[in-house]
Amino acid sequence: MKSSHALVFTALLAAGALAACGGGGGSAAAPAGSPVIPAKSTGARVALAFSGTSTLSSSRRTFALAGTNVTVTYSGRVVGSGQLDSNGAAVIELEDDVPAGATVSVTAGTITASFVLAHTMDDTAVLVQVNADGTITVSVSSGTQPQASPAPDDPNGSSETEDGHGNATSVDENDGGTSLPANLPVSVSATCENVTLTPVSSAIAGLRFEENVRDGDGGSKLKYEGPFTAAMTFPLIAQSARLRIELFDAQRRQLLDVKAPLSAFGVSACASASPSASPSATP
Repeated sequence: MKSSHALVFTALLAAGALAACGGGGGSAAAPAGSPVIPAKSTGARVALAFSGTSTLSSSRRTFALAGTNVTVTYSGRVVGSGQLDSNGAAVIELEDDVPAGATVSVTAGTITASFVLAHTMDDTAVLVQVNADGTITVSVSSGTQPQASPAPDDPNGSSETEDGHGNATSVDENDGGTSLPANLPVSVSATCENVTLTPVSSAIAGLRFEENVRDGDGGSKLKYEGPFTAAMTFPLIAQSARLRIELFDAQRRQLLDVKAPLSAFGVSACASASPSASPSATP
């Protein structure tokens, strides 16, 4: 495994990560006072920053951010490691056999976050916001400067809420065309004619599925809400731009909420007639 690199982020960058509202595109000029990212050798890099906390705690002891070990895993093996600086930041170089667009997990202290690596460039910027309720918000963008919210046109941008163990509870993908995390509790496959959803976790009992021309009320072209214990296939309406998938357990507690463009499900631009809007269960 290649040696890892920890990068000292300035206080200005830490403040910017909390307040920024734009993405970290790789071609944008770095803010004044930002550190110079060292030249990479081979393999992708992750520019990681934590915010909303000054320590990462465990049941035994409390770790200050500075010196906290960080590991990145892919397919069950460690592919990069490093240490956080006093601002909760580090740059981790990954082994060169980790593919672009792969779903990886990063663990620092007792917190584990999962995210999709950039698929259009070598560097992925990741901001992990630790929330007061114990959840974390993971924002991903292109480049080497973590931001609070990725730019709408960032092809690698995404934002999701997780439980702190790497399990997503809410995913909101930008329109840029990034891919969904591979560890969701539902399998989604799609063509220009239909989309098939299959529950992966036995805890899933119900589904709410929508095809929308936009997020929010009033944009739905197809809606289903009911039991979900086996694979179901839905027709794709030609005008639909985004899908929303909500999963529930037997007590109607929400397990996952996904909002994403069709491109995130492997569907490119399609010209098709508007089919019937009736879902069907597949064997």
